[in-house]
Amino acid sequence: MTEHKDSQARKRALSLLRTLGSTAVRAGGEKLKRTLAGTPAEGILESAAALRLAQGLDDLKGAAMKVGQMLSLADESVIPKAWRDALSRLQSSASARPWNEIRPVIEDALGGSWPFAEIEENAIHAASIGQVHRAVLTDGRRVAVKIRYPGLEHSVRSDLENMRKVLLLANILPAKANLDEIFERVETLFLQELNFLQEKKFYQLYAKRFENSSDIVIPEIIDQLSNENILVSSWIEGVNLKDWMTANSAPDVPAHMAATRDNIGRIMLDLLFFEIFENGFIQSDPNPGNFLVTPEGKLCLLDFGATEELSPTLRSNYRDLSESCIFGTKDEIIDVAVRMGLIISSDNSDARDSFVQMMAITCEPFVHNVFSWNDCQLTRRLRDKIFAFAKATALRPPPAELMFLNRRILGTQMLMESLGPTVRAREVILSRIGRS
Repeated sequence: MTEHKDSQARKRALSLLRTLGSTAVRAGGEKLKRTLAGTPAEGILESAAALRLAQGLDDLKGAAMKVGQMLSLADESVIPKAWRDALSRLQSSASARPWNEIRPVIEDALGGSWPFAEIEENAIHAASIGQVHRAVLTDGRRVAVKIRYPGLEHSVRSDLENMRKVLLLANILPAKANLDEIFERVETLFLQELNFLQEKKFYQLYAKRFENSSDIVIPEIIDQLSNENILVSSWIEGVNLKDWMTANSAPDVPAHMAATRDNIGRIMLDLLFFEIFENGFIQSDPNPGNFLVTPEGKLCLLDFGATEELSPTLRSNYRDLSESCIFGTKDEIIDVAVRMGLIISSDNSDARDSFVQMMAITCEPFVHNVFSWNDCQLTRRLRDKIFAFAKATALRPPPAELMFLNRRILGTQMLMESLGPTVRAREVILSRIGRS
């Protein structure tokens, strides 16, 4: 058995290295072509190499694909737009494994039993660690069946190490950045996502938190059918958030749909601040596939594998940063940023000014009584400030403990811009930090 696992790990490592090596060669070729043509080699590259990388990571799944998903959320000071756009496909349109591979995995996970009266062979969702199928139990209950791809835990470290080395070699990541701690945190979180028993606990924790909520729905876990390799939960009727936004984000939708859209935006924003300031845990994967909108206009939360605990110090610092941005002075904002490690003592005035300007744009929704995300272009307006701050800090990455929190905040901001709701955002955040 050990020899088989070692053989599988070696085959996977070779496949990943072939994908990454091909990517590096193509990226270098694109840069050389631009240089010979007299056009800028830096910035936006042709997308052939990026598409090759995205396809290869999708085929492999696992920790390598998880890094690709995270890179798709980075701004252009870290990764060129063409690469980010290609890798974003890993968030919303990952390919599923065929049924003839998945059925034996389900049977093995359930010890050979088959509690399903019906199960759809085509997956309704696929991700880096597994995929989801719709089913009906023999007792008539409709359920969602999440299956973990086998063997991924044996390749996590080699996946991440190979990704780090080749991405740096291809100049896709800033060469000056010390990314060791960040990759260690990715490894820790990915191993946690592979632990379905841990995810089951988070499902149950969130269900308890929202048991009396009129806004949020959490699926019920079927305990006797769930273990470390399979997670069976009650089926919640609803529309994937991405599809729902496509149908309801236009400014001229009927009034009743606009009201529902605005309410969904309020729920998403309130959920974010509840998690940061009160819950102590945050679901750090902002993929729209992890949300459903129910026929009643509620928000259903799915997939708690990437849930991360926030330390009391981090929560307190983030509360202080929020209050200083809304109510405080430039010096107060800088003081909190220094405390959080976002600014260090050697940073010059350009870095400090850029950081304050970034915070001013980020907190713009919370200085108005009512704010519309429709065509607000916050992300676009942030870009120049992000570039300026990155340049002034020599592309220094943020403290690793902020990585997944920032991922969730950025992802929520992107979802809000796609949705375009009008929300009393100031009221939402102040109610969660205890200010009026």
